[in-house]
Order: sequence, then C-alpha cells, then structure tokens
Amino acid sequence: MAGQLVQISCPIDFFPESVALVESQYQELVELRADRRRLERENLEFRQQVGYWKSRHRDALLRIAALEQKIEQLEGEKQQLHADLFGRRSETKPLNDRSNHLDDPQDDSQHPKRKRGQQPENHGPQRRDYSRLPVREEFLKLPPEQCVCPDCGQPLRLRTDTEDSEQIEIDVRAYRRKLRRRRYERTCTCEGSRTLTAPPPPKLIPKGWYGISLWVEVLLDKYFTYRPTERLLASWRLLGLDLAAGTVTDDLQRLETLLRPIYEAIKQRNPRGDLHQGDETRWRIFVLLEGKEGYG
Repeated sequence: MAGQLVQISCPIDFFPESVALVESQYQELVELRADRRRLERENLEFRQQVGYWKSRHRDALLRIAALEQKIEQLEGEKQQLHADLFGRRSETKPLNDRSNHLDDPQDDSQHPKRKRGQQPENHGPQRRDYSRLPVREEFLKLPPEQCVCPDCGQPLRLRTDTEDSEQIEIDVRAYRRKLRRRRYERTCTCEGSRTLTAPPPPKLIPKGWYGISLWVEVLLDKYFTYRPTERLLASWRLLGLDLAAGTVTDDLQRLETLLRPIYEAIKQRNPRGDLHQGDETRWRIFVLLEGKEGYG
C-alpha cells in the first residue's frame, strides 16, 4: 500500500470525524514503518562497528602491557644507575673511562699507554710524621766475640757516636697496678687520729677490680669499632689477660646509668642538626643539590 493512492469510499451517512481518524492512523503507520527501516539501518551499522572497536580494545591492552614492561625495565635501570652514582664504588673510575676526553676515543695514538707504578709527573705521598710518639732508646752492641779486629784480633774501642734508625713498634700489655698509699704520723700533740693515709684514686665502679683504663678500652672497642666484647676478651687472652665475660657484662650494665645522660644529650642534639643519618643511609642522600627534589 506504500506509495499508492487509496480512495476510501464510505456511505453518505459516515461521519467526517471517522474519515479523519482513519487518515491520521494511516499517516502514523507510514511514519512508524519509516522509523523501523531507519532503526534497522542504524542497528546494522552498530553491529559492523562492534568488531572494529573490539579489535581496537585488544590492541590497546597489548600496548599497555608492553608499556608496563618497559616501565619496569626502566625502573630497574634507574635503581642501578642510582646505586652506581651514590654507592660505595661511585668514586672509582675505570682505567678505560674516556668520558672526559675531547679527542676521538678510537684514536689511541694521541693517548699512549700509561706505564704502571709511580708516574714521573706525580709527586709521591708525603711521609707520615710520627714524632709525637714517645721514644724508647735501645743500644745495639756487637757480641763479645766480634769486638776484635777480624784481621789481627786486637780489641775494638767503643766510640761515642752511633748510627741511628727508627722503627714503629706497638707494646700492648696488661699489668697490675699496685697502689701503695703513703701513711703519715703527726708530730704534734693535737687530739684526733695520730696517723693519716693518702686517699685512694677514684674508681669508675665502686669496689671494682678493673681500672678506668680498662673500661676506656672496652667502651672504645664496643662503640667506636663496633666489635663484640667477646672478641675483645679473646684478643686480650692472647696477651695473658683472661677476664670473665659475665663480670664484664654485669659491670657494663652498671655503667649504663653513667652513660644515660650522654644518651639523653645526644637525643636532644640530633633533631637540631641539618643532616640526619640512620642505619646504612649514606650522607650523599641528604646533600642539597641544585635541581634535586627531595632526598630520594
């Protein structure tokens, strides 16, 4: 019926309102059919686009996975470069490093091979000065059988001059400090005790047997060189000093009350400093550099 003219015949007594109603319904039917054909075309187009967008989504997921893998690789390289820059070996320079050379690195004729050992243009290291150390003079003599002329056998005469040389030696030994306190007696007739005795030297631990010098060595070895006390006592046993580990441990606990004021003073001082270092964090992490953000 679409596109055809339809003549509606009706009896004369048919109402004009009914004719108008039929014509309006027919017009609505034509519009609905047009809308249906339009929707079918749009549905077909959308169905065709679904496959395209699915393939695009799959490609996007593959690209995201590749980028995530690349980011992980770059993060690893960044950590390695950071460790090389701020690590322990950051200041060591390989012998084949040509990063500061302005010439062609492939041209070896301009850079002859460097000889090993001390270079002629470089001054040797300055010799250390040990004049602050105490001196123990020791005279070395010839054995009696060699104090004669090797040719005629006449005796040799001792001269006043000597041929001197020095060596650095270490003499570490434990000893007993025997305190002999002098006693005095009054020569007057005043009342009171007739004898006076020199006071004993101060002790770090009252009635303790170990002197202050021994505890200085224990504390320095423990907190300066970070060596366990048991290893220190083992090294002392090689020198003939055998200390009881339990006694040393108990006395260290008694010394804790003397060290607590120092500990509290350090706790108050550290927050006011500019640099804060903990664990194995190196000081380079906290250096303020131009263009550097944070302390990472």
